[in-house]
Amino acid sequence: MKKYLIVLLVFVAACNLFSPSKDEIAHLYVDILVAEEEYKSDTDSMKIVVNKLYKNYDITEEDYKSELEKYKYDEETWAEFFVYAENYLDTLKSQEKKFDKK
Repeated sequence: MKKYLIVLLVFVAACNLFSPSKDEIAHLYVDILVAEEEYKSDTDSMKIVVNKLYKNYDITEEDYKSELEKYKYDEETWAEFFVYAENYLDTLKSQEKKFDKK
């Protein structure tokens, strides 16, 4: 019985090591929104770009959507997620302004 408990604990710990962080999910969320806005008139290109984003972040679409679903049911986690997303979006905007000035 003790062996099974240890195996179970190791398995659960390993699963948590491989789940994406809120920060990664927030970055991916923002990048997907930007891609959707940029390619809204070209759905084929949008799908290609979004699939590349999943690949770049090394996150499957299913894992991404699953994480978002988990966040929705925890108000604190959802708020924290949006802080990460807003901070990342602000970073992207400031980088864009730097490039526009050049």
